[in-house]
Amino acid sequence: MARLPRIVIPSQPVHIMHRGNNRQDIFESEADLIRIKEDLKFALEKSGCQLHAYVMMTNHLHLLITPETKEQLTVFMQAMANKYVRYFNATRSRTGTIWEGRYKSCLVDSDQYLFTLYKYIELNPIKASRLISLNDYPWPSYHHNALGVEDEWISEHSLYLVLGEDVKSRCERYQALFDELELAKQNDRITQATLRAEVYGSDRFHQQIDKLISRPTVLSTHGGDRKSAEYENQVG
Repeated sequence: MARLPRIVIPSQPVHIMHRGNNRQDIFESEADLIRIKEDLKFALEKSGCQLHAYVMMTNHLHLLITPETKEQLTVFMQAMANKYVRYFNATRSRTGTIWEGRYKSCLVDSDQYLFTLYKYIELNPIKASRLISLNDYPWPSYHHNALGVEDEWISEHSLYLVLGEDVKSRCERYQALFDELELAKQNDRITQATLRAEVYGSDRFHQQIDKLISRPTVLSTHGGDRKSAEYENQVG
């Protein structure tokens, strides 16, 4: 069966989840987390993609990223993932991959669901380890987006910039949005869209994207016709 191609539209945000093989830990120390951020910066500079939100956990990471072209996203992921594998193997005298196959992704409706994705990503440490506050976890973009801590890896999305005229007002509005957004009903929807390489957005957004691509924006029970020529022509 041909693998399902990704849905990538130029200048439209994409949610990415990449995890360790067999869900093994791939960020075992602070040095590892510092290194993956360095590799992330390298990949952003090499590809020209823009990063809006992220979180690093022990065995996976989440990114909200906007590529200008489908090629940019490919360059970004290859650069980041391969560079980190070389570091990980060299520091442990091992060989082989550490990543679990292809990374997972979904196209995001920025007009309706952008900040829901921000919260989904940045809230991961609390969901996973039951931290009381994100202030206690040093590896999400929350510190930049909500607290105003400068983060050179972040490119602020245009919808984030209109939250306020300066850093303080944007952070205050972002924190308010973070508290207001109801995530409970969206968690499973985002997770499934990401694992299945679907579109996450409103019905109108699905209809818009459906006109631009030749594969379903939401999969049927059987996953659609993955052997078709149309699938092979899509991003992935």
